[in-house]
Amino acid sequence: MAIVKYKGEIVFENSNEIKENSKDKLREIDYNNLIMDFTEVSFIDSSGIGFILSLFKFLREREGSLVIANANDKIKKNFEITKLSQIIEIIDSIDEAYNYLK
Repeated sequence: MAIVKYKGEIVFENSNEIKENSKDKLREIDYNNLIMDFTEVSFIDSSGIGFILSLFKFLREREGSLVIANANDKIKKNFEITKLSQIIEIIDSIDEAYNYLK
């Protein structure tokens, strides 16, 4: 299981680069379960949502799982509006996310 800490904004200008870097890292370390730590993510736009869905699909094809931890209230609201929270688990802490994926 990998834990990746994201920082700043995940928006159109950087979402593709972040997606490719994340996939490359997961291939390199050969993990199929990912906890995305959003403690330091301040904003996410629709491109960022697309990035998360792309990683979700990538991991699912590898029979893995993706969980988001520590998202702020604004980001959680975006996940609810876009219905992402119905597809991907949004969990309040790394420990809870780790236990969820065990």
